[in-house]
Amino acid sequence: MKKLFNGLRRAEEVLLVILMIIMCVIIFVATVARFTGLFVIPWAEELARYCMIWIIFLGIGVAACNGEHFCVEALELFCSKAVLKVIYVLDAVLVLGFSLFASYYGITILQKQIASGQITPSLRWPMWIMYLSIPLGLILMALCYAWHTYERVTAKETVEEIQQKEDKEQ
Repeated sequence: MKKLFNGLRRAEEVLLVILMIIMCVIIFVATVARFTGLFVIPWAEELARYCMIWIIFLGIGVAACNGEHFCVEALELFCSKAVLKVIYVLDAVLVLGFSLFASYYGITILQKQIASGQITPSLRWPMWIMYLSIPLGLILMALCYAWHTYERVTAKETVEEIQQKEDKEQ
């Protein structure tokens, strides 16, 4: 299970890097071409915008996997291990609830976009491709939170030891 989770996480990170490279290259080329008068890429801004949307929603999952969403670390100094586990479970339930709720509505919007047949103005791509990023990113975030919560609750080490072990693995 851990290998599958790490493979999914790695694929997500690679896709983010590829999207970032595409976005930077297309904007650079379009800007240079426009200012030198060589040619104009009319769809460059649209492609960059859609890459950025995908980067944002996929980045939610990566941030969740890396533990980079905001948290109150002061509680770790004053609470016992048992209390921290309860807090982590409560936190995970709230975040999972939100991400699944938002994913549900993201899927609803996605279904409406597929049914409408709407296409993007310049690229002429189906608009649902952009809306797919919403439920996908939120579901990935839910999976990361569920996995990390499972690891923390079943772990015998403290939170600091778990984080140090995760840092060494990366």
